[in-house]
Amino acid sequence: MAIKKRLFIIFTAVILIFGFFERKAVDGLNTEDVLTPEFYDEMYFQQAAWSFKQFPSGNYNFSGEDYAWGWSYVALSLLNMYMATGDEKYLNFFFPQAQYILKHTDEKLGIESFTNSGLSLPAWSDRGHYTSGKFSYTYPVHTGMIVVPILVFVDIVQTYNLSEYRDIADEFLVSAGKALAVHNQPGMWKDVSETEGFFRGHSYGEPYVTEANKMAVPNRIFIYLAACGLYDKLTEGNAYTEKIEKSLRYFKNELVSYDEKHDAYYWRYWVSGTTPRPGEDISHAALTIYGLYILHEHAGFDIFSTKDFERFTNIIYKTVHTDRPPKVRKYIHNLENEKKVYFNQEENPYYFEILRLGYLGIYDKGIFEELEGVYQEMYLREESSSTALFSISAYLYINSQ
Repeated sequence: MAIKKRLFIIFTAVILIFGFFERKAVDGLNTEDVLTPEFYDEMYFQQAAWSFKQFPSGNYNFSGEDYAWGWSYVALSLLNMYMATGDEKYLNFFFPQAQYILKHTDEKLGIESFTNSGLSLPAWSDRGHYTSGKFSYTYPVHTGMIVVPILVFVDIVQTYNLSEYRDIADEFLVSAGKALAVHNQPGMWKDVSETEGFFRGHSYGEPYVTEANKMAVPNRIFIYLAACGLYDKLTEGNAYTEKIEKSLRYFKNELVSYDEKHDAYYWRYWVSGTTPRPGEDISHAALTIYGLYILHEHAGFDIFSTKDFERFTNIIYKTVHTDRPPKVRKYIHNLENEKKVYFNQEENPYYFEILRLGYLGIYDKGIFEELEGVYQEMYLREESSSTALFSISAYLYINSQ
């Protein structure tokens, strides 16, 4: 028994020692040392679909959904990298892809934008993706996600006076304007009051498309409004300004709620008519806030103040539990009858999506310490994804300021 006891103690000690060194190896990774431009480049060239070596060199049949949820985040990461490093190679990776996408709209391809409408428009339909092939629909959210990086490129060209890209940027601006106008049609807006209003979905698609002919929801409209805000700024126009301001007031006054415990915001989808959702999943919340951020920081809208954005930023502190490894919420606010709040990476499909909020470091760089464990988990996985590339680039861009 004495021998068995000694062997057990030795075995336990070995396990503890190896566990200590393994943990130290993870804890010893300083985010600023591993999230470098070199690491970004390594991850970028591992991209299976969207690196410039892969796209648009082959024959593709991408829909609006593919460009929006795949390409757009990689595209934005390239633009972040240019702003972080000043290296024009990132712009040169970006613009041929944007040119290809703008040459492959429904209009250019002769594809019907809404089933049985007879319309082939200068935007990108989902080709029936969300209705199992029953109805093709052109979503404002997809148009916004695709057009935002294109207009950020134009903004960069104008801001940094990059004359060699001027002609390309001018062409992009015209094409972006045509795409945005697809969703700014009669019947697609509702004034809630003299100072508030919101967009409505296209009339096509009932009953197959959930947003058809209904009031839009935040995660499907604010990235579109961000593109509209950039467009007005870059054209020195006001085609969308009033609607953007009314939409921001409607969201702030009617849909946003305050979590006093965490000094953070959360929001619902509708004022009434259906049971309000208590909080978005992290992925869609990150998209909603990114649209608001673009409108505030890059297009000059001030309906939401810096204090408001600090409360959006506090969602990160609310969402991440800094264990080793850290755990992350799936939603930005408690769900009814929720038995478990924080989840490890294997349990949470939105685990790494929290890093897409890294651009909020402009309001509080303390979030990078809060997120360090999640960054480390991402680094150790060494898997290239659009989320990883956007997250690395946002970290580098904000910390270059």
